[in-house]
Amino acid sequence: MRLDEEVILDFFREYISVSKVENRVSILSDLRELASAESLDTFTLIYTNILEHQPDCPPEVVEKLVGLREGIPRKDAKEVVQECKEIYENSLVGGNPPKAGFVFPKVKCLTASKGSLWRKLT
Repeated sequence: MRLDEEVILDFFREYISVSKVENRVSILSDLRELASAESLDTFTLIYTNILEHQPDCPPEVVEKLVGLREGIPRKDAKEVVQECKEIYENSLVGGNPPKAGFVFPKVKCLTASKGSLWRKLT
């Protein structure tokens, strides 16, 4: 994933400013870190960081990543997901994210009903 990020950065640097490219690609790095988090506390810390740049990142992203990881007991996974849901809910302003990011609104399966969200992704 890191190599993919570098290739994308190198390509778009020729067309738009470096800061704009880095800003747009940072979500890939954040999601890579989230997917490879080593501790349960790290999941919540990284998710909090993601919300700073992508405030509309739903906690279901964490739920799916934790669920796909081997070696995380179900009880711990539920605890992490619950904490991330609380972090997300506390970040909402009037029931909505403070601002729309540029990634998650474009992911059509995230706008589907909650019940079928991850069935569409897997």
